[in-house]
Amino acid sequence: MTVLYHFTWFFLLFLCSKSDAAACPKATPKLKSARGGPPARLHVKNTVEDIPIIVVWVDMDGKETGHHDLVPIQSLESNVYNTFKGHVFRMYTENHETLLVEHTVTTEGEKYLEIHTCDDVKPVALDAPYVSPYQEEMEALVHDQNAPCVPEDDSSKWSCIKYISKEDYEKRSKDGSNKYGFNSTVEARVARRGVGDTEDDGYVRHIPKIPRLTNGKGYLKMSYTKKLKDTLLPWYKLHKKDGPEDSVERHEPIPGGYTNSHVITMSKLDLDKYREIQRTVAIELQRILEWWTGRRLAHTSTFGIRIYHRGSMLINHVDRADTHLASAVIQVGQIVDQGWPLEVLPDDPGPSDISCAEVYLQPGEMVLYEGARFKHGRPMRFNGTDFANIFSHFRPLDWRGPGKSPKYDGQLDERGYRTNYEIHGGEEQMHSEL
Repeated sequence: MTVLYHFTWFFLLFLCSKSDAAACPKATPKLKSARGGPPARLHVKNTVEDIPIIVVWVDMDGKETGHHDLVPIQSLESNVYNTFKGHVFRMYTENHETLLVEHTVTTEGEKYLEIHTCDDVKPVALDAPYVSPYQEEMEALVHDQNAPCVPEDDSSKWSCIKYISKEDYEKRSKDGSNKYGFNSTVEARVARRGVGDTEDDGYVRHIPKIPRLTNGKGYLKMSYTKKLKDTLLPWYKLHKKDGPEDSVERHEPIPGGYTNSHVITMSKLDLDKYREIQRTVAIELQRILEWWTGRRLAHTSTFGIRIYHRGSMLINHVDRADTHLASAVIQVGQIVDQGWPLEVLPDDPGPSDISCAEVYLQPGEMVLYEGARFKHGRPMRFNGTDFANIFSHFRPLDWRGPGKSPKYDGQLDERGYRTNYEIHGGEEQMHSEL
């Protein structure tokens, strides 16, 4: 009797727990947004514990578009979408795994919508090791990190990593060539820097509080995935300067005093105006960076295409502490007289006498890096016509920034690794032998 009593209560508790979550909905066939409605604002709050959601708009042909789903809404966070009465949205768990809500905007003005879980959604351990299903594909794209830089007399063709000794690195500021950093009082004064400055020492106090996400050097050079190659390169050829559909415009000056863009202007091909391309890049980079770091990540931004011109430079710096922990620079196009490397100043770049790693890329290649932890930039002044990059940034799902991330705060060793936590990504030692 006692056993039956306890079993009955267990069964009832099980049923109650299952009933807390409604059945997951199915997408309505042929549903599409209506035209001509008055403006509305949709406030979406994600109440699903520990699971990001994406918001997808259904267009007038019934096609789901990526216009709203570039940056997932994290658990217990909200976002606002400017829309119109009659428009249709679908809210999914990240990566379109499960539909949570299908919503049609039925009124003008402000509308508040809370997203709850449903019975097909599985809980996620935010810091659990992640084994990428794309591991074999990604490893095949990794370059030999010790390949020679050839031909020796033409760096415009280089695809390699060149390691700079401490002695040669220190000579830069003394050779009088003005090849690095701010080279005039006009450039330096506006940026509140000194002539010859090549490195930012202002936004650095947080560095010891930034967790390492990979083993090894903190950067990795590799090729595009097939999806990126088939999408980005033809699109850039079509829309670049003097292309059939030239869409290049002037780039606004970059704040912060990290560049000389207030003197030497840059151009851009604005991905915000090409959301499907932007979305493809973000999704592909999430696959790549989750493989590299061995953990699930939240996408925070993908922007560009930034196009540098002759004389441009970007001093070495670290990125935002809350959002830019795992990142990529994607090389899209270049017309150069000599190679223009991305410098990375990691804490373990190679042999003990090495101070800097210069990463040279060709179109169709990219470099992954831990940008909030390691200084990086292009302090060498650009010698060429155009140099086109896309930037994509991510953070761990359980990271909110220094002092706001209990699983990390006060738990990092002197090199940024979490105590009692095994890093599963970034096995550069293996890749360097490929």
